[in-house]
Amino acid sequence: MSYTRTYRKTIRIPYSGSVSYSYGPSQSGGSGTAYYSGTAVEEVEVDIEVDTVPFDHSVATCNNHVDALTGSVVATQAAQVKSIKEKAKKVGDTVVNGFFEVIRFEISNQIVELQKTVDALLLDMRESQKKLMALKAQMEKDYHRKSEQYANIFNDLNKELDNRVHALDQPVFVTAANMYAAEDRFMESDMLNIVALAGKENAILDAQIGTAIAKTHARQALNEANTFLSKKLATEITLNHCKLNDNNERTYYTPVCYASLTNEHNVQDEHVYINDMLPQERKSQLADKAGAANIPDMSAEEKENVDAYFQSMLNETNPTDEHAMRVKKLIAKLYSL
Repeated sequence: MSYTRTYRKTIRIPYSGSVSYSYGPSQSGGSGTAYYSGTAVEEVEVDIEVDTVPFDHSVATCNNHVDALTGSVVATQAAQVKSIKEKAKKVGDTVVNGFFEVIRFEISNQIVELQKTVDALLLDMRESQKKLMALKAQMEKDYHRKSEQYANIFNDLNKELDNRVHALDQPVFVTAANMYAAEDRFMESDMLNIVALAGKENAILDAQIGTAIAKTHARQALNEANTFLSKKLATEITLNHCKLNDNNERTYYTPVCYASLTNEHNVQDEHVYINDMLPQERKSQLADKAGAANIPDMSAEEKENVDAYFQSMLNETNPTDEHAMRVKKLIAKLYSL
């Protein structure tokens, strides 16, 4: 599309020079030179018209050629892709079919070879089976003959041994026969009913005793449950009494354990054990404040209370072995130092 642009510019041209002059006779008369300088200023305006019609026509023509070229390239590419795909499919089919043909041929050859090997092995196995069956039949005959011989020998030995044992322990066997006869008479008499009746009464008595024991255990369980509920109620009452339901600012106290130890080199080491609710950085502050000089001496009443509490805790422990007993004694010895 054609367009017009207008450009304006101010042109400044400096000038300077001199002019000689003279004037006619007068009272003073004479001649001289006059100097002049300055800057000439002129506003220049130029209108330029740019004709872009031929260029636009060339661009449109080139665009048409480019579109046609693009279509040709796309068509050519599509045809090339289709051709490559078809050729690749043909090549792939040829390769796959050839591979499977080779595999089929190899498998067929292996099947024929294995079939011949199997037939030969079957014939060999049949011959071996016949030999083994004949050997089995012969071994069975030999086994039955030998087992019959040994059975006769052992039967004769058992008879002879039985006769000799009866001959040696004749009184024992007579006593056993008498006991068996007495047992038979006992089983045939009314004593068996008496034993059965006694067993029934014993069973009833055992059931009554078991019921009484179960009732005792149930009563103990109820008493323990009652004790537990009582302790739970007392604990809840104590907690409700100790809880604070307001948001007032208060001061809380927590136990702190300070230990000052002296090792075998006469070096004193201090340890501070605090509750988890306090920050760990307070350990050093508490160690500085809680020194040996700052710990007051216990009064007689406090020492007596601590001794009683320690002895009660020590007496509650029940050592089950020699090691636990030695530990208990060592704790008592260390406390008495």
